Amino acid sequence: MQTLQTNWSNEISLLLEKYPSWQNMLAEAIEKPLFETGYCPFVIEIFDQYGLLAGRINKFGCYECTRNSNQESQFIAWMFDGELAIFYVDSHILLNRIPKQEELIQ
Repeated sequence: MQTLQTNWSNEISLLLEKYPSWQNMLAEAIEKPLFETGYCPFVIEIFDQYGLLAGRINKFGCYECTRNSNQESQFIAWMFDGELAIFYVDSHILLNRIPKQEELIQ
C-alpha cells in the first residue's frame, strides 16, 4: 500500500474539492500498491484540470495538446495504462506509485 500523508494543506484540499473525479481517483490510488519493479507502462498520459496534456504509446509515438498561455495547470496527473501513478500540485507530491531507487536495488 502507498504510504502517504493525506492531511494536506487547506489550499490543496480546497483545490481537490474543485475536481471531485480527480480527488476520488487520488483517494483510490493511495490505497493501491507501488508499481512492480521493472514495470514499463504501454501507455503514459499526462493530465491537468483542462484534460490531456501529452501522452506516449510505447514505441508508436508521442502526442500532445496545445494550450493557451493563460491556461496554467493547477495540478499534474500521470496515468500509466489507465492507472493514476503520480499526482502533484506545485511542488507537493500527493501520490507517487513508482518504487524508490533504494527499493529497486533490494
